[in-house]
Amino acid sequence: MAENRGKKFENVIRKAFEKVEGVSIDRLHDQTTGFAGSTNICDYIIYKKPFEYYVECKSVHGNTLSIHGTDEKHKYGNITNTQWEGLLEKSKIKGVFAGILCWWVDKDVTLFIPIQTLYIWRTQTEVKSVRYDIYQKDLDVLKIDGKKKRVFFDYDMGSFFHAIEKEARHGGN
Repeated sequence: MAENRGKKFENVIRKAFEKVEGVSIDRLHDQTTGFAGSTNICDYIIYKKPFEYYVECKSVHGNTLSIHGTDEKHKYGNITNTQWEGLLEKSKIKGVFAGILCWWVDKDVTLFIPIQTLYIWRTQTEVKSVRYDIYQKDLDVLKIDGKKKRVFFDYDMGSFFHAIEKEARHGGN
């Protein structure tokens, strides 16, 4: 069976994190069957002293990532209920960062969006989707830079950790 673009993106991200010295990364395999009610809150649990990260990878086509679904089973759009609620719960722990690492395929933009930021947008502003260019307006969103290959990017995840650690020193999590 051929691997889809989203799965390939997840593998690119794993390899990018593995290049950073002192990083431990664990993949939570997708439970496509939902066997016995098992589901995962994210794709990766990453540790780099002194922080732990819960990262869910998403790849979307078009301009937006939906964060507002139309039914109770999928009330968070592209983000499953289990992912949304689990990431939000983890983000409440000091020293833990949780969020969505989203690649807008058509726009060649990859962003890390903290789940707390998505929660605020959704509950206080009633935002239903996130545009690929939000990083130009919101400081809580981190643009992930990389060099484009044919389809995917070679990401510098060292700068990801540096930016989050800098934010934490200035009053973040």
